[in-house]
Amino acid sequence: MRHIVSALVLLLVIASCGLPKFQVDKAVSLDLQKEESSLYSFSVVIYDLKTKQYFYYNDSLVHVPFSPASTFKIPNTLIGLETNILKDTTTKLNLGALDDPTLKFAFQNSIVPYYQELAKQIGEKNMQSYLKRFHYGNEMITPELTSFWLKGDLRISALAQIEFLNKIEKRQLGLRSETYQTLMDIFQERREGNIKLYGKTGWGVQDRLDIGWFVGFANHYSDRYLFATVLTSPGEAYGTFDFATKRISLTNAAFQQLIYR
Repeated sequence: MRHIVSALVLLLVIASCGLPKFQVDKAVSLDLQKEESSLYSFSVVIYDLKTKQYFYYNDSLVHVPFSPASTFKIPNTLIGLETNILKDTTTKLNLGALDDPTLKFAFQNSIVPYYQELAKQIGEKNMQSYLKRFHYGNEMITPELTSFWLKGDLRISALAQIEFLNKIEKRQLGLRSETYQTLMDIFQERREGNIKLYGKTGWGVQDRLDIGWFVGFANHYSDRYLFATVLTSPGEAYGTFDFATKRISLTNAAFQQLIYR
């Protein structure tokens, strides 16, 4: 009975978002209780693009807004490409380093100064305009242009992350085709058996909690998925487990259950 109620709650949340061209036929609860720990809480949401089904664990977290941290590199990259500050995957910005990183390296290795410089060059007006156009989270870029996604007021939920990824997948943001393709080209591929994950991690601090993200796209043969995993952990638990890899292993566990259920 609890899973039926949870599925209804999730569907109501999805419906309330008013997502255009975003169809959800069914929400199915995954059983990831064996992954639970007193050191953290987590939620995983997976959207099957072929069957238009959601698969999820712990719907109590899926609509809670959190700081996007480095997952904001996804929209930041799109804006940089669309404004012609970034030309392709090899674009370097002048950071004053001996060997400045390329876009692909900066994205995959979460080079914060690269994206702070990119935000400066985009400018406040353009940044705000694109976030409103994307309907990205709460669209807030305060208080600082170079840190609002790390320690500022920008917030986004796991469901909203999926909504945004769907707009990228369906190319509904009104961007040039090469902009979408360049973004896809810089995702790092992670394999778990026959499952290929193309995701972006994020790690921030909010309300004395460590907030971890892993969001992106996945392929299993001809099947295509969107996913968002959010992990929260009290500050005092820092260092007691591998926070960095846990976000990815939880996502893998969810896909293993989905694919081989």
